[in-house]
Amino acid sequence: MIIGISVPAALFLFIFIFLKFGSPPCLFHSATGLYCPGCGAGRALDALFHLRITDALQYNLLFTLSLPLAALFLFKWYISVLSGREVMKRVTVTGKGAVIYAVIIGVFTVARNLPFPPFNYLCPDIFL
Repeated sequence: MIIGISVPAALFLFIFIFLKFGSPPCLFHSATGLYCPGCGAGRALDALFHLRITDALQYNLLFTLSLPLAALFLFKWYISVLSGREVMKRVTVTGKGAVIYAVIIGVFTVARNLPFPPFNYLCPDIFL
């Protein structure tokens, strides 16, 4: 019962604070001048809240494309906690899948820092 109430309340509070104050600056980008895999994710999330999907894709393509999968895992976990049993087919992340996703994140990070087209379109600041 506590989780059933606290998870939506925490999500609502996070959304309220995010919309009120915006996302914090990226410390990695401030220190190095390079874009981390999360740079632009705050702006992408804000764009999604306002249903500007193309803007969200431009700010952080990987984050925006990963959100549906993350939402599915969160929803599955939440329903399982509320009901006390598994309600959907178990989805597991294997070691091989985690390595593949880590490689995708690494390639994305390197590609978005390359200063020539088409890779510079992965940079979140090019659309500002």
